[in-house]
Amino acid sequence: MEILEIVFGNSCYLTMKNSSLGNNNILLFNLLLNVGDLSTIEKYKINIPDELCNENSNYTFKNEISVINESIKRKDKIRIWTSHYNIYSYLIMLYICNFVKNKHCELYVTYSDEYNKNYVSPSLMNPKELENLAKLEHKLSEDDISKFSDVWETLVKTNSEMRIFENGIVKSVSIDYYENMILDKLKLLGPVKVAKLVEILMKEIYLIDNLHVYFIKRLIKNGKIKIVKTNKNKFFDNIIELV
Repeated sequence: MEILEIVFGNSCYLTMKNSSLGNNNILLFNLLLNVGDLSTIEKYKINIPDELCNENSNYTFKNEISVINESIKRKDKIRIWTSHYNIYSYLIMLYICNFVKNKHCELYVTYSDEYNKNYVSPSLMNPKELENLAKLEHKLSEDDISKFSDVWETLVKTNSEMRIFENGIVKSVSIDYYENMILDKLKLLGPVKVAKLVEILMKEIYLIDNLHVYFIKRLIKNGKIKIVKTNKNKFFDNIIELV
């Protein structure tokens, strides 16, 4: 039996390639389901905000689905790598549960925080740690898959602007959900470089830096934050403060 490892993030992908798990098939599934418009998800497409830096606003993942389908046909073991804190990989896990429901496949999941509570993502682990985490895998029963699938279907039905983790539960929220927290941080910090603010925010909310920048740019556009010192070549070096 072959094994298909499904991971989110280039870091996790490269680390796994350099481990003994690299002998398995590894699928890099960099799908931003937390901010994507899910209305075209059945066509294996999502739309994300154009302003999200270098991300492709029209994202098609038909190739990734083809890889998963081929694994199901071969009766491979499919293993998803996530955590109870990483919204990106967790949503991919929910989506895959919905996709494979009633397809009779061997589906497993690993949670990096079960290996070390401080590991909010498998991307933080070294090759040996990933190998050890594989031993803590969970085989998903049909009931497990159905339960996760139901959560996914609720998210698709709601199709909010954003999906987050809060107290271990995936929630649908508006895109401005974190605005007040960002403004409160700026109130405490005073004038600060964008890079420093993003660093602080990432310690409290595990999101990619591009998404934090997206929120900050929205607040600037909406007149709640102003740039007091500009670096035209590098947005991260701009100094900002409350209006």
